[in-house]
Amino acid sequence: MSIVENKVLEYLSQTKLIILATVNEDKEPVLRVLGAFAVDGLVTYFSTNKNTAKVKQIQSNPTVSVFYQHENQEAPFFVNVAVTGKASEVTEKEELDKVIKLISDRSPNFKSRVENNEIIDTIFFRVDPKEVKVLDFSKGAGPNAVQVISVRNQPSVD
Repeated sequence: MSIVENKVLEYLSQTKLIILATVNEDKEPVLRVLGAFAVDGLVTYFSTNKNTAKVKQIQSNPTVSVFYQHENQEAPFFVNVAVTGKASEVTEKEELDKVIKLISDRSPNFKSRVENNEIIDTIFFRVDPKEVKVLDFSKGAGPNAVQVISVRNQPSVD
């Protein structure tokens, strides 16, 4: 793994909130902020209520983008990361247990919900990355600031 990829992994794991982009039935983008998420390498996991619009949108079109950005960055050192890939529901028990632990470790609020058995209507998704786009102003402006990492052969859990 390259130094850039290691820095990306560290950046993802230190992000407090993400923005999930899906596409609605009119083919329009829809964005929402998520706090109940976790990362495992470049794979993003998140939870949501199973009756939300995002679940229907992902079932209709599983290609999503997940946007990571830290707050209060100085302009010359500004960085963000966009991960585009395929979202799929996590259904296998072993992976579900892993995801619940990963999200609980990041979020005391989510952990409390788990402990109080308040996640009955919760569904979990994984986003397997296809492309990772890093914007890093310390590398310059314009095209010099953007690096695209094509992700291939990511392990799939079926």
